Amino acid sequence: MTAAPPLRVVVGVATRLRPDGLRRLGETLAAQTGLDGVEPRLVVVDNDPAGSAREVADALAGSLGWPVTYEVEPDPGIPAVRRRIVTLALAADADALVFVDDDEQAPPHWLATLVGHWRRSGADAVTGPVRRRLPADAPAWARSSDLFDPTGRHTTGTRMSKGYTGNALVSRAVLDRLDVPFDDAFRHTGSSDLHFFLRAVREGFVVEWCEEAVVEETIGGARLTWGWYVRRAYRSGAGDTVARRLLAPGPRTTLEVLARAVLRTGHGVVLLPVALARPALRSLAVRRVASGVGTLAGLLGHNYEEYRRADSV
Repeated sequence: MTAAPPLRVVVGVATRLRPDGLRRLGETLAAQTGLDGVEPRLVVVDNDPAGSAREVADALAGSLGWPVTYEVEPDPGIPAVRRRIVTLALAADADALVFVDDDEQAPPHWLATLVGHWRRSGADAVTGPVRRRLPADAPAWARSSDLFDPTGRHTTGTRMSKGYTGNALVSRAVLDRLDVPFDDAFRHTGSSDLHFFLRAVREGFVVEWCEEAVVEETIGGARLTWGWYVRRAYRSGAGDTVARRLLAPGPRTTLEVLARAVLRTGHGVVLLPVALARPALRSLAVRRVASGVGTLAGLLGHNYEEYRRADSV
């Protein structure tokens, strides 16, 4: 009996000015286990026109044991970088493309678990949790927020209505179907990945959760402040609105968005007085209010441009 050909799996990483993070990620990729029947390849696309990640990518090419492709995408903004990753994955004749961020680390079983669930389930895409590792002195409100630790929110095999590229496998079938996969409407705001997965689900593709395929990200600095937390929740709410209106403009979507904004804001407002007595609820209450306000702001065309930079056009 002829053995099945190996699955060609591209791991795609968008990066910009994070050489240390990319290096740490590469070290964890080199430690991946259980990849029998998988032919992995690493694709790194650098959004720094100076190509500052080239040295790290070259070092990974010598140590990883996988083929490594490195390219520079000079067009600013993560949608352009993600599109280049898709193009390179298709050129490599990939059966699946796995997205992971350049500030994350992958436990040794991660890739095999993600691919294994895809093989067994027949899903078109698989996504898993990104668990944030907080420093010992992280504030209590951050430790109680599921934004920083989304594990336990879904069981393996749950069908998802959306997804994100921090930890996701996307099959070739999805990549072939969705032209211009990441929209420039989200160049400076984020949420191009949300829009991508919403499109995939709308096209009838199945996205499943795999709780065991967890990656980790170290959190610190400005991201442990209330200011960052509120801005991120606002931006996420607005991005959700923009994505849904791009997919289905019209009064029905507007009414659905309004209902979502009322529910999110109302939930947060109801929780606020309870949270005064129960500090563990404070982060949830604040996030619900900020997300609801952002959801409404998206209807007015406003969003927080978290990723705008001086060299952007």
